[in-house]
Amino acid sequence: MSVFKTLGIITALVLYSVGSFAAESEFESNELPITLQTLLESSGRSNIINLVQAGVLNQATLSQMGEGNITELLQIGSNNQAEIIQLGQDNEVELLQSGANNQAFITQIGDDNLVQINQLGSASFSIEQIADGAAMTITQY
Repeated sequence: MSVFKTLGIITALVLYSVGSFAAESEFESNELPITLQTLLESSGRSNIINLVQAGVLNQATLSQMGEGNITELLQIGSNNQAEIIQLGQDNEVELLQSGANNQAFITQIGDDNLVQINQLGSASFSIEQIADGAAMTITQY
């Protein structure tokens, strides 16, 4: 579990993790342990979190308080789950979760909001976008 918290002028985090994955994947096994979990927090200014996980027991919890917010999350395969909360200003999310037991809980309370979810594999989602600019696109298969 990794915790990221900052109050700087620009917060930008890109985290990539690849775990052992089924044979059809282009990723090497043994790069990380099978369980991938991430907890990220950011508070203030031009927040950005861009997280990519691929392989087996994915999970992510992301939180951002105020200003530039953006989160992009891609999880690819197996036990996916994500929870994103972004309280205020320029919000955006864009989440893709690809295969297995996807879930996603997204809350974005105020300002320019947007959420785009694609789940493509075993879906489920929940959203509270208590709005200002609001918008939402969802694709589930």
